[in-house]
Amino acid sequence: MTWNEFYQALKAKDIAPVYLFTGPEAYIKREALEALRAALLPPGLEALNDATLEGVTAQQITDACETMPMMCEKRIVTVRDWAPLMPGKAKNEEADAEWMQKWLENPPETCALVFYMCSDMDGRKKMATLLKKKAVVVDFQLLTDAELTRWCARRLKPLGKRIDPAALNTLTYMAGRELTRLAGELDKLADFLGNDREEITEADVRAIVPASLEYNVFELLNHLLAGDWMKGQQTVNSLLQGGQTTMGILAMLTRQIRQLTHMKCALDAGTPVQTVQNQLKMHPYAARQTARQCAKLSADWLTALYEKCVEYDYAVKSGRLRDKDALDVLVIEIALAGKSKR
Repeated sequence: MTWNEFYQALKAKDIAPVYLFTGPEAYIKREALEALRAALLPPGLEALNDATLEGVTAQQITDACETMPMMCEKRIVTVRDWAPLMPGKAKNEEADAEWMQKWLENPPETCALVFYMCSDMDGRKKMATLLKKKAVVVDFQLLTDAELTRWCARRLKPLGKRIDPAALNTLTYMAGRELTRLAGELDKLADFLGNDREEITEADVRAIVPASLEYNVFELLNHLLAGDWMKGQQTVNSLLQGGQTTMGILAMLTRQIRQLTHMKCALDAGTPVQTVQNQLKMHPYAARQTARQCAKLSADWLTALYEKCVEYDYAVKSGRLRDKDALDVLVIEIALAGKSKR
């Protein structure tokens, strides 16, 4: 079930006895849990009929679920990041799974139980397999482009603002697609505009929004491919001063060069940018910029550069080269290649 389908079922008062909330979109996941609470719990009775559990056994979960609600029809029990669903071996995991399997055959109608996953679930676990069969699984995936556009419009409407499509594209690339951060950035942008303007532009986004590591590494590569070692080194220093690690920058730089190589090979073979974007699961902004970056580069040179990145990564991880030395050498080599107009 998607989160949209969950809201439709909630509107129709079709409430399941057991839910599994999973997926990376934390903001809507939290909102969905609050919507379920609001649908079940009368105002003023929330504290009496709402339990949130962590680090508990299966019996403790079922005991909480079998507690009768106070002055309402149902109570809600939320179990956050339950160990038998998480990666790694949990204490008494088999016994907990067996207990829960029996209980799930006939859960009480007086409770809605929500297994709420903030972290990634291990789908291979026995408990995960059981819940996929016995619970209503709500998968909170990141929003599509169309959903994100509608969500941003709804978010900005009470503030009397709107966002230009190009600005939204840049915003989601700089800040990511996770709504918790986007909500904060939209609020800041609305404050930045004040009463002077209604529309948020791309220039506003670039002026206000702190760039993600991915975006900064993209800009770093732009400088280096233009042969501008000095600006590239300034970007590296800025990232390090901002708390990024040398290995993190090296990893993202390697990832971007890998994407450049894939993009160049695909474009040379006549594959449209949109197809490559979908195959590599790239952000539209990143796909267009990657296609632009690799336009004047040869596939052979990019392949050789990517192989060198892998070689440096192995040298660092095997202890033959310091991470800072690997990053410094790679930055110089890309800048020299940029100067030679390869």
